[in-house]
Amino acid sequence: MADDNKTIDAIDNLTGGDDDDFDMDGIEGGSGAHDGPSSETIEAIATFQTLLEANPNQYEAHTQLITLLKGADMFEELRDAREAMNRLYPLSEDLWMDWINDEVNMATSGDEKRHVLSLYERATTEYLSIKIWKSYVDYALQEYNESKEYQDALEEEETVVNAQELNKIFKRADKWTGYHIPESHTIWNVWINFELENLAARDPASPEDVRRVKKMYLDRIAIPHVTLEETFSALSPLISKYEPEEYEKTMENCSKINAATRKLLTEREAFEQNLVGPQFSLGVATGNSVEAFTSYLDYEMRPERRHFARTRTLFERAVAVHCLVPSVWIDYITFMMSMNPQKAGYDLDPKEVLTIAERSTRNCPWSGDLWESRFLLMEMYHKPEEELNALFASALSDTTLLASPQELSKVLQARCSYVVRAEKKDEDGKTKIRAAFEHAGAVLESVGGDPYCKVEQFWIEIEAGPLENKENARALWAKIESKLKASSESWLARVALEKRLGSPKQARQIFAKACNVAKQIDWPEKVFEAWLLFEREHGTVLEYKDALTRSRAAMKTVELFRAEVALNSAYVDQSAYAVAEPAVAIEEPTPVPTKKRKVSFQDEVETFKIPKVEPKPKGRVKEKPDAVAERTPVKSESSHSQKPLDISAGRHEDTLFVVNFKEDTTAAKLKEMFGEYGTVLRCTMAAPKQGKARYFAYVQMSKPEEAQAALALDGRDVGHRLGLQVRISDTNKASRAPPSVKPPLPKESRHELNVKGLDIDVKDEDLRKLVSLYAEPEHVYVQRQADAKGGTWANIKFHTEADADAAVAMSGLSFQGKTLEVSRRMFKNPEYEGLTRTERRKLKAKKSEEKRAQGGGQDHPDHKAGGKAQDVEMTETAASESGDKVPTESSSATTKSNSASAKSDSATFAKPAPQTKPMAKLTAMAPRSMQPRSTMQAGKALRARPPRSAGTGTPLGAFKPASTTSTGSSSSGAGEAAATGVGGEGAEAAAAPVAPKSNAEFRALMLSGGLKKSRQ
Repeated sequence: MADDNKTIDAIDNLTGGDDDDFDMDGIEGGSGAHDGPSSETIEAIATFQTLLEANPNQYEAHTQLITLLKGADMFEELRDAREAMNRLYPLSEDLWMDWINDEVNMATSGDEKRHVLSLYERATTEYLSIKIWKSYVDYALQEYNESKEYQDALEEEETVVNAQELNKIFKRADKWTGYHIPESHTIWNVWINFELENLAARDPASPEDVRRVKKMYLDRIAIPHVTLEETFSALSPLISKYEPEEYEKTMENCSKINAATRKLLTEREAFEQNLVGPQFSLGVATGNSVEAFTSYLDYEMRPERRHFARTRTLFERAVAVHCLVPSVWIDYITFMMSMNPQKAGYDLDPKEVLTIAERSTRNCPWSGDLWESRFLLMEMYHKPEEELNALFASALSDTTLLASPQELSKVLQARCSYVVRAEKKDEDGKTKIRAAFEHAGAVLESVGGDPYCKVEQFWIEIEAGPLENKENARALWAKIESKLKASSESWLARVALEKRLGSPKQARQIFAKACNVAKQIDWPEKVFEAWLLFEREHGTVLEYKDALTRSRAAMKTVELFRAEVALNSAYVDQSAYAVAEPAVAIEEPTPVPTKKRKVSFQDEVETFKIPKVEPKPKGRVKEKPDAVAERTPVKSESSHSQKPLDISAGRHEDTLFVVNFKEDTTAAKLKEMFGEYGTVLRCTMAAPKQGKARYFAYVQMSKPEEAQAALALDGRDVGHRLGLQVRISDTNKASRAPPSVKPPLPKESRHELNVKGLDIDVKDEDLRKLVSLYAEPEHVYVQRQADAKGGTWANIKFHTEADADAAVAMSGLSFQGKTLEVSRRMFKNPEYEGLTRTERRKLKAKKSEEKRAQGGGQDHPDHKAGGKAQDVEMTETAASESGDKVPTESSSATTKSNSASAKSDSATFAKPAPQTKPMAKLTAMAPRSMQPRSTMQAGKALRARPPRSAGTGTPLGAFKPASTTSTGSSSSGAGEAAATGVGGEGAEAAAAPVAPKSNAEFRALMLSGGLKKSRQ
């Protein structure tokens, strides 16, 4: 095609460039100083004819050849060129009118005029054009009037248009244009004026003719059109002239019809306004857009207002403007197939329906859905097998369809489906069915094969079903299993096949095999849920146990893998560098040759890793000259001819800093990519540091000019979400953010879309099929929730950014009764991109745990150096609030003697102690072996009590203070009382320390001797 385009450009230069600048005076024959076309024009015509003989599928070449032939007055060649183009492509309105006008000017005989009428018939069937229909009825009326004027001189066979033929033309024109709201009056006015003239010419007019014209007016008033009031006003003089006695009754009835029609017209006024003239929304032209037609059609196709002829006319208007949009044609054909032909208002015959299907494939031959619909319609209308075979051959001959294996697969499936239904299931029929599938597989292999193996899966179902051959079905699955191992749907389909074949053992083996490749499956949860359901229905307890344990183990592996992938994903803003280039030279070790093989420069690039750079000490430290010399890369003797890679501080015009490429990208791939812009001397890749997910590389070109040219790769889609970033290596940029400041994170995904407005009962496979009409999705995730919570939405991930851009066109589409809202997926925290909600929660929990672990090693403020006095104070408070009696006088005296020190100590702890946890929870914190039986019983009794104040949360008697040697404090007194048993249980309760708040505090207190196990 590139060579063809060059040839066309060369011919344009030869003939004078564009059509508007082309000098037609030099090629007009029979006028002026020239007797015929110039030699340059003849040469250009010959070149175009040769070009089209080699490749006829060139639309522009056809149009330019027609222009040259018309300018050269070569009418026979011009007619042949137009016929050749129309066999391949439908012609536009201008091309048809140009052709028809030329034929009208040359038509003199009856046959030539009938040829003009046949051209009008062909033109009106391709697109809805008011201009062509108006010209058609005007020409037919002109020929009718001429034949009527000269009817005595003309013979019957010389009459081109008679009254019956003219009436048929008017009715056909009204059928296809009558519901065109803005322009239908231009056709209807010609018809009604003709009828009024005939009515006035008859004196007196027959009642039948009056009733027929009156019915025409009433039918027209019931149809919404822009000249509704003029039509209503024109009826009044007709009734007053021919039916004065029925005037009031007729006008009253007509007024009711007019009011209802005016309401319909008002409801559609806004939609019609969107289709007229250039409308703009957010700077984008929306007039006559697909979205404008789609919203209008959705309104018309609602059950309460569905009208077949009105909706059909609107579809004709849409395909006339957007003839190259397959979705519009698909909706049109689907609408016709969904309507009941027996219902009132259905005005198409099978031939007209098949003509519409044919027009769809002529305009969009690359769409497999349109070919499939055409096959189905032909089968529905019982067309012979020869016509279906011819249609199949026509589809396979189209190069645009062969270029898309997935669309071609739909055509082949439709063909195989027809053969399965048509053939009997005897041996001869089974042979023909298998031959059809084998032929389909061969066609797909010739164009590269279908990655989803749709035809093969269909064949497997037929082998397992009507053909009743289990072994063939399993053998076919074995052939395509490697291609579909990443699809959860294919695993479930394989299991469903084995269940149909009555082989639960085989199904169980397939589930087990899925466990081994769980990380490669797009939705392993769905597969494992199906396995557990299968074992609940068909398995024993041991088989169910095995499925449960293996699926859980596999899912743990999957979750770890997903978390690792998520943490290793780099998130960089497109408008700024996310990670600064290292400001020190990266040492490239010299390869050490071995005895087995020599190490070349290429081996150095591919196999050697860049050593880690030691972290710099804080502050400015002057380095010794020896240290600098040690860091300087040593030039290898084996590579003395190569330019050394200099990544020291500063700007290097011949070196590029590259980021945002996929993890599996190798140095060889980068060299190949940058090699398109010059010679790559060195490509050095650095793996990310521990805990980082940033991959970057340095690419050194032989010249700075080549490095500047390679900047064109900046932004290229290489599979990364943000696109490749390429910059000249410069570590001294003043605009670079400080290392302590995190760069801005991206907020918009390149490969993912967010779809809102879904029905809560939507199926994943239905949504995937819809998205596949625009681009094949990599993953579809649907979140179902009620409208009160925001409604059901979905995130769709695509392989490339171009696929995501193509799928944005779904926005505004009506799907399962709701209008979709499609936009780029936005991230509040891009670190969670691509993770499920469960994985995001786990990642958040992991980060929280890390934060707690970092702060867990610090000493608690309650257990610092002055903690003993606080413990005593809290213990005394507990004793006073416990309600027990005061111990003996000796103990009381001891307390009084220490009151001064206690008061001085209490001044330090003036603030109230923090509220502790309930007793039951605090008791559970300590190991059960450290809880005496009496303590546990006491704890049970205390659980019903309300929570105590600060410091009293531990069950009484659970812990005793350790004996101490100090006697100068209240703590020693409490310890002695507890050791000697003075005061009984009340003293023991008063000596109880505050309970630890965590296991770590409990162990710390036990090791320090602050607590000891109580003995009963």
